[in-house]
Amino acid sequence: MTAPLLRVEDLVAGYAPGLPVVHGASLEASAGEIVTLIGPNGAGKSTLLKAIAGLVTVERGSIRIAGCDVVGLPAHEIVRLGVGYVPQTGNVFTTLTVLENLKVGGHLLAPAQRAERLAQAFTRFPVLAERRRALARTLSGGQRQMLAIARALMTAPRLLLLDEPSAGLAPVAAEGVFAELRSLARSGVAVLMVEQRARAALRVSDRGYVLAEGRNRVAGPAATLLSDPDVAAAFLGGRRAA
Repeated sequence: MTAPLLRVEDLVAGYAPGLPVVHGASLEASAGEIVTLIGPNGAGKSTLLKAIAGLVTVERGSIRIAGCDVVGLPAHEIVRLGVGYVPQTGNVFTTLTVLENLKVGGHLLAPAQRAERLAQAFTRFPVLAERRRALARTLSGGQRQMLAIARALMTAPRLLLLDEPSAGLAPVAAEGVFAELRSLARSGVAVLMVEQRARAALRVSDRGYVLAEGRNRVAGPAATLLSDPDVAAAFLGGRRAA
C-alpha cells in the first residue's frame, strides 16, 4: 500500500510558545483524495492547516510530506516541496487583474513554465479565462475562490490546503468550488480542507476528521461520519441538510 503523502502525528502547535491551540492532533492524506477537517469554532482546525504550511510554531510532533519532516522549515521551502495553501480571507489581490494574480502565484517559475501553467489554469477555469483582464475585486465570491485556488495551483502542488473554501458563498457557488476540488483530487492532488459546511464538504470527501479542543475526536470514511448519529448531533447540526 502506498504511504500517505501527508502524515501528521501528535502535533502540538500554536501562535505563542507554551500556548498551543493544537494539542496532539494526527491525520493523513493521500494523493488523489479529499480529506475534510470539521469541528466547532476554536477547535484548532485552521491552526493545524497553518502548521502544515509552516505559518505557525510547532512545539512537538511531526509533519511529513512524502516522507520528509517539514517541521521548522520556512513556508517558502514547504511550497517548494509541493504544498499549496489557500487561506480563508485575503486570498486574492483585489487591485490586480485575474491574470496578474496568477502571475504572482507563478512568479518563481521560468517564463515558459509560467506560460504553460497559465494555459492550464485557464483551461481548468474557463470563467477566469473570460475575465483574465478584470480586476479581482469585480469577481463574484465564487469566482474569487476559483482564482485563489488557481493561483495556488500555479506551483503544481501535490498537496492543496484550503481554509473554508466555501465561506461566504451561495450554495450554488459552493457546489461549484467543491466540484472543482473533486476534479483536482481525480487528477492526483491530495486535498485537505477545513469546512464549516460540514455535510456538503463530507459528501465530496473520501475521509474526515472531527477536531475538538485541538484534539482528534472522531475519524473515518466521510460516508461513515455522515451516517453517524452522534457525529451528526454534535458536529453536523443534527440531521439537517447543509
